[in-house]
Amino acid sequence: MIRSKISCLLLPLALFAIPTAGQSGVPAEPETTPACRTARPLPPIPANAEQVANEIGVMPLVLRVRALASACNDAHSISVEELALRQQITEAVVTASLDVDGVLAEIDHERAQILELRELLSSKRDRKINLLSLANIVTGTGSGVIGTAMQFSDRTAFTGDGVGIAGGATGVVLSILGLRQQGGTGSLGIAPNMLAPIFGRTPELRSIYPQDVWAYLNTAPATDPRVHVPWRDELISEWMQAGRIGPPNVSGSQKKIDLLTSRIAEHKRLSIDLLADRSAMLLDLRARVSLMNRDLRDLMKTVALALLINRRHP
Repeated sequence: MIRSKISCLLLPLALFAIPTAGQSGVPAEPETTPACRTARPLPPIPANAEQVANEIGVMPLVLRVRALASACNDAHSISVEELALRQQITEAVVTASLDVDGVLAEIDHERAQILELRELLSSKRDRKINLLSLANIVTGTGSGVIGTAMQFSDRTAFTGDGVGIAGGATGVVLSILGLRQQGGTGSLGIAPNMLAPIFGRTPELRSIYPQDVWAYLNTAPATDPRVHVPWRDELISEWMQAGRIGPPNVSGSQKKIDLLTSRIAEHKRLSIDLLADRSAMLLDLRARVSLMNRDLRDLMKTVALALLINRRHP
């Protein structure tokens, strides 16, 4: 009985003492992960993303992220360096996007002032035209009635003809005055002059473009085959073709350009036509600046795609 109990106790110890695979005197070979034999393929950087990366100064960071993403490392993790690089790129892109939004806000502010002044001048012009039209109706109708009534008597017939002629002449004069009404001129007051830097004029303090946005406007777009010059030159050429301005290097065009880029301290008086041209040019400028956000989006998609490939590609 006692022997059987001792045997039961010794049996587990004996089994525990038997060496298993990997626990013998010879050390087991460590498990190894098969190394990647080829670099992970990455799609090329879009031309517009590469261009805007150079403009905001993050192209070296983007190239480093792509180099890390295509290297042979753990495919299911992102290194601290990659995270730090992505954070730096993201901060630069967000800053550039906020610079774009700031420029757009200043353009919208200037256009709001222009539209308000234009509406005021248009109201004055319409009021004058209505008064002249009313005077024309009264004069023409009154002279016609009086002239016709005077025709009933031979003694007043000649005078009636004169009244009719005078009424008709007065109506012509009033019509000409109505056609020549321009609504006067007005000053914008407190407003930026976002067109000034485009033409090399002195800008207001709030009209100075951030460095990255200014670099974008002075660079030819990489993905638009129709435009082979910087956006700034393309805008000036477009305005010349539309007849809004003359050649900037011609002395005859300088006066209008001065009015289109007037500063607060100059108190330039602007007509309705000048305000319309200035507003339309600001809309064109706004559209070009807005395209920078599109390129910034493509840049972030490129960086995100590189990190995604790093995590999914073994």
